[in-house]
Amino acid sequence: YTCPMCRLFGFRSNVVSGAHRSLLDAENALSRQATQHRDGWGIGYFLGEEAYILKSESGAADDERFHRISRRLQSHAFVVHVRRATVGQADYLNSHPFRHGSFVFAHNGTIFGFEHFVDKMTAEVLPAYRDLIFGSTDSEHLFYYLLSALSRAGIPEGGRGEFDSSLAAKALTEALQRVYEWAAEADVEQPLMNFILTNGQLFFAQRLGIDLYLASQKVTCRDFDHCAEPDKICMEAAPCTLGELWASGKPAGQTRKVNHLTVASEPIGDENIWEMVPDGALVVVDKGLNLSLYGAPGGFIAGRTPPSASHASEVA
Repeated sequence: YTCPMCRLFGFRSNVVSGAHRSLLDAENALSRQATQHRDGWGIGYFLGEEAYILKSESGAADDERFHRISRRLQSHAFVVHVRRATVGQADYLNSHPFRHGSFVFAHNGTIFGFEHFVDKMTAEVLPAYRDLIFGSTDSEHLFYYLLSALSRAGIPEGGRGEFDSSLAAKALTEALQRVYEWAAEADVEQPLMNFILTNGQLFFAQRLGIDLYLASQKVTCRDFDHCAEPDKICMEAAPCTLGELWASGKPAGQTRKVNHLTVASEPIGDENIWEMVPDGALVVVDKGLNLSLYGAPGGFIAGRTPPSASHASEVA
């Protein structure tokens, strides 16, 4: 299912790179997708270990600032979001991504019937985080709810410092399971919760109910001759596909080495080899750029068709 409301883009690389081709120049670049997603944009990026956010409530397709910023920024990690709201105010506070410490987060989807269990989710948010929720979206609540789950699992506050990617993946999956349990108790449609979360080193991309694509291999590369990456494994055949990783039954026990990773709501450009992320999968890339897949949270049913966009009270 392709969500008509928002678009996600995430990038992680061994080397500092620009993202302007994917955001502006490539076939189906994010700025072209943004012609149908005009209710805000945001770019999260990293300089060293520090995270920064630039965002607006205006449409990216027509915003000169989005084009200028996209051409100039270079980083080893990006999280970019363009928003299309069907219900809910388009304003700066509701634009994604969201940042806390070194964590940057963007969500594509809807938590249907959120008003029925927002109190339960808020109760699980650590008191220090509750006062940091300034907007009105379910997405910002989800962000601080997931950060709270990570904190309880022993992940350093704000994502700074070393921590184990498998421990974080387990905490995220268990927290998402509770959301599906709350939705079932409220007898509402199961949530759509695609998201990207990164601290600039570890990178998490979750597919839950909406199409999500991944590229780590290339067909061609205009930067091949002067790329600073010494081991250009992106130009070799992948040792296993995402489907093979997922079918192995041990997604956390088998990995695939990458030197760059792009995640997007729709395939972008013809240089990359795009793979569909299995529905329910959590993509995890550790500090050494080893890619693993983790299983779906309990309660999630893959392949279930959500309500039409006209009936979705979108708050992402």
